[in-house]
Amino acid sequence: MRYFVIFGLLVLSLSTICLAENGALSNGISLGYIKAGTAEVAAISWRPDLKVGPWAVGLDVNVPMGDKKPEGYDSVVFRYAEYNDGQKGLRYGILENITWGKGLLMKNYSTSIAGPITQNNQQTAFKGFFNADRMGIQFMSTWSHIYAVRLTERVNPMLILGQSYVTDTDGPSIKQTDGSTLHSPSVSGMALDAAVPLPLNFEGYAEAAQLFGHGTGLTFGINWGMEALVFAAAFDAGYRSLDNKFVPGYFNADYETNPVNLSSYEATGQNKNGYIAELNLLAGKYFKANALYEAYNGSNAALTAAAEGEMDKLYAQIYFKQPNFQDFRSLTYEQGALTGGAIGFKVNPNTLVVANYKKAYDPVLGRVVESQYYEAKLLF
Repeated sequence: MRYFVIFGLLVLSLSTICLAENGALSNGISLGYIKAGTAEVAAISWRPDLKVGPWAVGLDVNVPMGDKKPEGYDSVVFRYAEYNDGQKGLRYGILENITWGKGLLMKNYSTSIAGPITQNNQQTAFKGFFNADRMGIQFMSTWSHIYAVRLTERVNPMLILGQSYVTDTDGPSIKQTDGSTLHSPSVSGMALDAAVPLPLNFEGYAEAAQLFGHGTGLTFGINWGMEALVFAAAFDAGYRSLDNKFVPGYFNADYETNPVNLSSYEATGQNKNGYIAELNLLAGKYFKANALYEAYNGSNAALTAAAEGEMDKLYAQIYFKQPNFQDFRSLTYEQGALTGGAIGFKVNPNTLVVANYKKAYDPVLGRVVESQYYEAKLLF
């Protein structure tokens, strides 16, 4: 198997050299040091990217310089492989912040929360789309057996309809700190949403969703957005009416590491109506930030936020997540809290030094893992 992989990499390398004449080829080499829990390893990584017309592919080839490499550290990682001609596309890679409709069923779902600080193959997934004049379709499939499809229809300039279906065929399995494994049930759901444009860049919307066997929910709200040269902003605010079994945004950023315990959630017998608000800001390449706030009856408020900025030779990023439904998931790392960030310095146009940090519960190892990744990136 090792020789097959090496042969494949040689073929790919020769192919990229040949194809670069008709496409765009970039290469990067990273010299790094990773510390995850008690595992420490130095590593050399080659990161080629190739784009030819609508096709693109990116690889990580990691060579550890030691025996105690972190759990989940892969030697060859397909960061992404993509075809996109604007009308249709298919991408294999990490999914980040996937929200379908207005987020009542799927909100900010990500595959990168679980797993090591460096990308591995288990964090990748398929997603695709096809757009016609008045209709569109999206779909996704993950290694954790989540399958989803979404249809959108532009009925007329004043009405857009959407239908989403999401299913997890086997449910997530999370290793607990005592060594046991908590297996969540397989859950499927569907959602219907509608949006209408309003004056001054506002939009009104409504969405209804059902988790099969676990209740229904409704949301009504408005969103607003604007763009001016390099600056953009978007704001969303809504009210959610939920029955005592329905979990809003059940397929979310916590799903792969700490899904809501449906039995405990339903045992209260209480409707959990509440509010949601989200703000996104973008100022070119210099600053980007987003914040999501949720508050429901019978559960403490939740806050997720992230920000990153770049100025001259300095780059910085920070993010954190406080799980919602605190009554059923505490703020400890064992129960879903997450912090992380990065800071980088551009030594020259082709050299970047970066320090990365992540602290989160690992559902495979059954413990909290604090990771640091220091690297010098050479771009050419």
